[in-house]
Amino acid sequence: MKPLLRCLCALVLVSGLEFAVAQENRDDLILPVIDYTVKVLPDLRSLEVTLHVGRVHTDHLRVAMPNWSPGAYRLHNAGKNVKELRAVNAQTGAALDALRIDHATWSISTAGIGDVRIRYVVPPGRRRFMPGQQSKKPEGLHIQGPVTYMYVVGHKDRPVTCRYELPEGWDIANGMIPTEDRFVRTARDYDTFIDCPTMLGHFKTKEFRVGATPFACVYFDLTGSYDFDLDACTDVVRRIVETEGGVFGSYPFFKYFFLFTVTGGGGGGGLEHLNSTSIGLSGPALRSDPKAIASITAHEFFHTWNVKRIRPKTLGPFEYEHENYTGNLWVSEGWTSYYGDLSMLRANITDLDQYLQSMASKMSRELSKPRSHEHSVYWASRNVWHRYRNEPEGRRVDYYGKGEYLGLLIDLMIREKTDNKKSLDDVMRFLNRWFAERWIGFEEGDIERACTAVSNYDFSEFFARHVRGTVDPPIAEILSYAGLEFTRVEMPPALPFVHREDATGHLHVRFVNTALREKGIQRGDLIVAIDGKKDYDLSTLLARHQPGDTVTLSLKGRKKVQDVEVSLAPGRIRATIRPMKGATPKQLRIRQSWMSGR
Repeated sequence: MKPLLRCLCALVLVSGLEFAVAQENRDDLILPVIDYTVKVLPDLRSLEVTLHVGRVHTDHLRVAMPNWSPGAYRLHNAGKNVKELRAVNAQTGAALDALRIDHATWSISTAGIGDVRIRYVVPPGRRRFMPGQQSKKPEGLHIQGPVTYMYVVGHKDRPVTCRYELPEGWDIANGMIPTEDRFVRTARDYDTFIDCPTMLGHFKTKEFRVGATPFACVYFDLTGSYDFDLDACTDVVRRIVETEGGVFGSYPFFKYFFLFTVTGGGGGGGLEHLNSTSIGLSGPALRSDPKAIASITAHEFFHTWNVKRIRPKTLGPFEYEHENYTGNLWVSEGWTSYYGDLSMLRANITDLDQYLQSMASKMSRELSKPRSHEHSVYWASRNVWHRYRNEPEGRRVDYYGKGEYLGLLIDLMIREKTDNKKSLDDVMRFLNRWFAERWIGFEEGDIERACTAVSNYDFSEFFARHVRGTVDPPIAEILSYAGLEFTRVEMPPALPFVHREDATGHLHVRFVNTALREKGIQRGDLIVAIDGKKDYDLSTLLARHQPGDTVTLSLKGRKKVQDVEVSLAPGRIRATIRPMKGATPKQLRIRQSWMSGR
């Protein structure tokens, strides 16, 4: 064979091999089709989830459960929710090998099969089973995506379709995109899919519009009574929606769902989502005053922008395998608390005195914490994943509380430095335009840069000292910009644990940290005497001491009576804020603009 001919043959052979390899590894060219079916099982408490993956082009398909829920900032073992998992060839029903390779991940052997179905059961779980007192049977389910739905590893960005198979008469409420089939919804990707909590069952819905945007308030009363004023509650929600939307000028969703679970006792928390929120409410509180719906609703709805769209870079797209760290939860949560409370003031749900009293209480709590000068609010944000292990409750810096009052101070500083031409509202709009509308997250230093850019005032020293540092900010000076007077009084030293007084006037231990428990002090212990005096007056006794002094407590527990020496803690800071007498026209102008949002 001539040399030229041999070269041509070799070239053809190599090209053919490369083409064959390309055909064998074409999974990056033909993307899978992913859909789910959720079936409520006969016990009306458990779910059967079917994950269908079409156009599979790999020998093994990996599926996994998230290790954490966005917004919760703690790891959970969602893999434990998966029961009775089985994988089959969707065309023939033949079983496929499913190997669990870690606590959250399964590997399915496909062996050239392109159509796979994976079925598993999710048993009843916390906050998912909704018992009805009237029928003594479940009347609905509240599905939380991160503890319910697996994802296809490497393909979380693919569109998702979900079909619901429900008992007769049950309805659906969630923020997914509806289709012509009322039992089928779609989402643009897995992150969006699991970010849509779903209410199934019997509930009542009140709807309203702000401009062209529709909103739905879904009320699920666990008692079945619905004996509160649904219209009045919905009107409070509407006022919040109008006020907070006014900060940005528009709403970034096609429809928003408030999923309210109403209990016969106390309320619960809330969790934010892209175009919905799940909130627990107290039925007795709503009966007493429809405004009881306001505070948690105002906070969670502002999250629509702050954290769900204006977000730290690490918080989306999400990594579900491990912790997602950011030092900016004092903004994502703290500023959300700030705007939640401020929006209630702007919407005339609360008045100025109520607002100032609430803010002073939060300042008092944060300024009084023993660790407030040991770690920063930035550190507290990053440490959220480990907060319960490393820092006793009531002592650690709270990025909610401190973040909220720092938001107030930054707002008033911007107003002062710009002669009230700019505010924190402008910073939020700047962040929304620069990051949220481009679907990118901000870097760790971008909040400081945004405040500086909007105000043309250098915020670097403020952030270095009061955000990343532990120095108390000049609260009195900054509040005076809006004609508000701040006072700070240090109270006498205190016992180094939380205590309560019973109906007879005796004191009991309510909460102790690890160090005190190691001394033998237990929750519920009765303080029989202090320094040998049984008829002690705690306030009088503490007023004679300084922080660090040692006192002897005589404690009576369930099993023994003992004397324990403890060192007194620094006294609480009591802060007050009130309108300043003789405020200047500029101070009044800033205050009025701040209160009204105009």
